[in-house]
Amino acid sequence: MATGNLFLVTQTLQRLLDLNIQALLLRAGLPTNVDVTAMPPERVGSALNTVNLHLYHVKEDAFYKNMPPVGGGHPPVSRQPLVLLLYYVMTAHHEVSDAFDAETQQLYFGLAMKTLHDNPRVDDSLVISPDGGPELTVMPPGLLGGQNRLEISFRPLTPEEALTFWSSEQTSTARLAAYYEVRSIFLDPEPMLSARGTVYDVGLFVSAGEAPRIDRVSALLQFEPPAASGLGPQILATVPARANLAPGLPTPVNRVTLHGSTLAGDGTLGSARIVLRSAAWRELSPPIRAARIDPALNPLWDVHLDEAHATFDLQGSVTVDEGNGPIVLETTPGIYAVSVETVRRQETRTGITRTTVQESNQVAFSVGARIDGIDPPNGAGRMVLRVVNLFDMQAPALDVQLIIDGIVYDEAAFTGVPAQDRGRFERQAGQIEFHPLFDPAQSGSHPIRLVINGADSQPFWAVTP
Repeated sequence: MATGNLFLVTQTLQRLLDLNIQALLLRAGLPTNVDVTAMPPERVGSALNTVNLHLYHVKEDAFYKNMPPVGGGHPPVSRQPLVLLLYYVMTAHHEVSDAFDAETQQLYFGLAMKTLHDNPRVDDSLVISPDGGPELTVMPPGLLGGQNRLEISFRPLTPEEALTFWSSEQTSTARLAAYYEVRSIFLDPEPMLSARGTVYDVGLFVSAGEAPRIDRVSALLQFEPPAASGLGPQILATVPARANLAPGLPTPVNRVTLHGSTLAGDGTLGSARIVLRSAAWRELSPPIRAARIDPALNPLWDVHLDEAHATFDLQGSVTVDEGNGPIVLETTPGIYAVSVETVRRQETRTGITRTTVQESNQVAFSVGARIDGIDPPNGAGRMVLRVVNLFDMQAPALDVQLIIDGIVYDEAAFTGVPAQDRGRFERQAGQIEFHPLFDPAQSGSHPIRLVINGADSQPFWAVTP
């Protein structure tokens, strides 16, 4: 979990105690009035039907102490989340007419301990009905929906240790109390200010017999360095493949080539197919865990397979049919996994045909957006980065990062005040509008990285006069 407010954790525990103690009192046929506070115990004073949960100590969780920083920035430690363990003391309070009511106090204290014992983990799914009516979520709005989880454990102090705790607080008799540890609380790190290049993970697995195998996957990367470099247009072969979603260019930057062995199946039509997997497709309803590319449904993909090679041309969408009718999937930038599924049919001596279906290892490759050009500053001082428009740039599910001169720009709405808009960008249909941190009037070449769902576009420079 990540938060900048420790009180949200205390509020979660208060809500858990409040809802569950009410439910337990209702089940026992008792009045359900209970008050859950978070003050130091000695400051609760005269109170009725009160359970107090006080945060008295924190310490750093050593298990997460050496987590790598997220992105670049100075100092690096500020990009690491501070992970804490929280320590609480729980007491019960009830006084009637200045007379201490031990029976009621111990009733509430036992119900509170049972609540934390029965619910050692709090996450978004924990709901409680306090009065037999609709169930209410325990997680408060500030943490709900963030895949947060609190783990609560009882700390069994000895009587002597408990006496020591209270002797530092007051000179009267030690108060009946229980002690708990809550873990692990992630405090929000500072946002990254710079980013390094994309790292690809290539999976290579051994299969027995005649199983298909992919050794590597490649693609062509075409870009134009600034004229001042004197290099001219560049065409590089990238392994793992770093393809661009831009069909129809003279250099087929959208073509992905697989290199391996036994990729053609048994040689009959349809006995070998390209299989693609994407995290975005798994989030659909119902989820699509694997998309088998049928050339008949996707002629523009231009799929070819032989024993040692396979090629396909990425398009803006792919049509799949797993027996329930055709489904059109959008091909968005991101990291994909590719494999080859082969079918072999062999007839036995008795005339029975045996069919063997095998799938190769999966190899990762990236599909990046293609930057088509850049427009000079408009009247508001903002520039427009044009992108080949084959996908919905404004889709909320897209994770878009714009990095210029190694500085990460913020995705935020423009205010119309240039001093406030510098370093911001907005997504629009087929383009990204940004307010540069550099001076467009000064001559220079500014490298631009457009990263969508972890996949880079081709290298691109904003050249200013």
